[in-house]
Amino acid sequence: MKDAVFDDFLDRLRSESDIIGVVSDYVSLKKKGKNYWGCCPFHHEKTPSFSVTPDKGFFYCFGCQTGGNVFNFLMKVENITFIEAVRLLAGKMNIPLPEKEKSPREQARDQELAKIYQVNELARDFFHACLTKTNYGKAAREYLTNRGITAAMIDFFKLGFAPPAWDRLSLTFCERGIPLTILLKAGLSAARTSGDGVYDRFRSRIMFPITDVRGRIVGFGGRVLDDSQPKYLNSPETEIFNKRQVLFGFEHAYKHIRDSGQVIIVEGYMDVITLYSQGIKNVVASLGTAFTSEQARNLIKLNAELLFSYDSDAAGQNATVRALETVKALGAAIKIVSVPDGKDPDEFIRKHGAAAFNNLLTSAQPLLDYQLDRALKSGDYSTVQGKIAVVGKLVPVLAEADNSVEVNAHITRLSQILSVDENALRSEITKYIVQLKKDKNVKKGKTINIALLYKQIPPAALQAERQLIRLLCDDLTLIPYVLSKISPQEIQGILQQEIIKFIFTAYNMEKNITQATIHAGVDTLTEKAKTEFSHIMLMDIQFDDVVKFLEDCIKTIRLAHLTALYEQHRLMADELERMGDSSFLQELAESQRIKHEISKLHH
Repeated sequence: MKDAVFDDFLDRLRSESDIIGVVSDYVSLKKKGKNYWGCCPFHHEKTPSFSVTPDKGFFYCFGCQTGGNVFNFLMKVENITFIEAVRLLAGKMNIPLPEKEKSPREQARDQELAKIYQVNELARDFFHACLTKTNYGKAAREYLTNRGITAAMIDFFKLGFAPPAWDRLSLTFCERGIPLTILLKAGLSAARTSGDGVYDRFRSRIMFPITDVRGRIVGFGGRVLDDSQPKYLNSPETEIFNKRQVLFGFEHAYKHIRDSGQVIIVEGYMDVITLYSQGIKNVVASLGTAFTSEQARNLIKLNAELLFSYDSDAAGQNATVRALETVKALGAAIKIVSVPDGKDPDEFIRKHGAAAFNNLLTSAQPLLDYQLDRALKSGDYSTVQGKIAVVGKLVPVLAEADNSVEVNAHITRLSQILSVDENALRSEITKYIVQLKKDKNVKKGKTINIALLYKQIPPAALQAERQLIRLLCDDLTLIPYVLSKISPQEIQGILQQEIIKFIFTAYNMEKNITQATIHAGVDTLTEKAKTEFSHIMLMDIQFDDVVKFLEDCIKTIRLAHLTALYEQHRLMADELERMGDSSFLQELAESQRIKHEISKLHH
C-alpha cells in the first residue's frame, strides 16, 4: 500500500465518518446549540463538559482538556494505536482497508514476531505452573505469602517461578518443537560461552510477566529468593521488548489512571502488586530502571497527574530527582509522595494499611514545593555561609519555574525562613537568568529570548491568538493577509505558535489550501497542540465586522509581544548596568525602539 493510497484512504474515512455516531457508542450526547454535550469518558464528572462539534469533526473536554478528531477519540477510549483506530473506524463504516502486498522478507518477520509473542505466552504459563503446581515453587509461594501476596493476586498477575535447573525451560520447549532460535530471540535462553547449546536465562527466580498496553507478553522480570546478585534480572532487549517504552502494570492500571486522572509511579514489581491488592489500582512501575521520557509520554497521553512514590532511602530519593529531571521538561503535572521511615510503598502499606498510604497521596507535594524543601534540607542556614549555600540551590529552581503567583508566594515564604530580604532573593534570581543567557549565547552562538521573571501571557493576548487561529481556519482566504501582518514568533502561546506555524507552512506549500488539508494535517501536531486545536474549533466567537475583528486580534497580539520584549530588554539593561557591563546601553536603546513601536500601535 503506497503512502498516497493510504493518505487518500484516511481522508475518506475522516470526511465520511460521523463523529457524533462514533462518540455516541461510548457517551450519551445531547444537542445544545451547534454542538453536542455529554459526560467525559476520560474522567469522572457529574456535569457534562465534553463537547463534540459535528461540522468541524472534533471533540474537546473542558474538564480534563482532552481533545482531537475521530481517530484520537477511538485511540483514547479503546486504548489502541492509530493504525488500530483506523481499522476499527473502517470496520464501523464498512469500508474495506486497502491491502498492502508484503514482501517475503516482511512476511517472514511478521511470522517471527508472532512466534516470539507466542513463546513468551507459553513461558508465562510454564513459570506460573512451576510456582502454583510443583514443589519447585514451594519456597517462592511461602515468600510471597509472607509478603502479603494472596493466591488471587498471584493468579491475576500470573506470577511464576523459574526452576533451578540450568536448562529446564529450554529442554521442555525444544521437546515441544519450538526452535532454539526463537528462544534466543525472545531472551528466554542464552548461548553458552564455551561449547554448544544454551541455558535458561532465568533460574531460581520469582517471575513477573511484563506486558505491553495491549496485554501481550513482551518480557519478564525475575527476583531471587536469597541474597545472590543480581537481585532483579529483566529480559534483554528484543524485537518486541524495549524497557524504555514499557511500564509494569500499565495494562491493568490503564482504566484506573484514566478514571482517576492520576498515576502513581513506583520503583518495583512488588510495590505495584501490593498497592493493587489493596485497592490502589492506578499504579505502574518503571522496571527497576531510570524512569524514561518514553514512559512519561505514555502516561501524559492520558492527561494524568504523575505522582512519584519511590523509596524514601537515599537511592530512592536520587532516583526521584533523576525521574523529575526527565519529565518536567515535558510539561507534565507532577507531585511527589514522601514515604516516611526510609521505607518503600510496599513495606509502608503492609505495616500501616491502604488508608494511611492514601493519606500520603493526598498530601503529595507539587514539584516546586518538593524541590525547594529538598534545597532547604541540604544545609544549615543558621550561618551566613549556610544561607549563601542554600540560596545558591534555591535560585535555579525558582528561576526555572513558570508560575508567577506560585514563585512570588515561595519567595515571601523563603525570605522569612532564611531571614533574607525578598529583594535580595529576586536580585539573585535575576542575576542567575542573565548569566544563563550569557552562557547559552557563548555555547550555542545565538541569542535566545530571556523570559521576564514571573511573566505570563496576558489573557487578552491568549484569547486573541485563539480567535485568530479560528478565523483563519473558518476563512482560509485570510491567511495571506495575516502572513503579511504578523510572524509566528509574535505568538506567545507555545501551542498557539505551533498551530499558526502549521497553518502558514501548509499555505506556503500549496497556495490552494483547503479545509481538508488543514484537518488532515492536524495529525502532524503534537498531542497538546491537537488538543488545543480541538478547543479552538469548539470556541464560540461572535463579531459584526470580520475585518475589524481580525485587525483587533492582530493588534492585541502585537502589543502583547512588543510589551513583553520591552520588559525583557529593560530588565536586561538594568541588570547589566548594575553589574557594570557597558552593553546595557545597547539593551536600553533596543528597549526605547520597542517602546516607540508600542506607541505607534496605540495611536
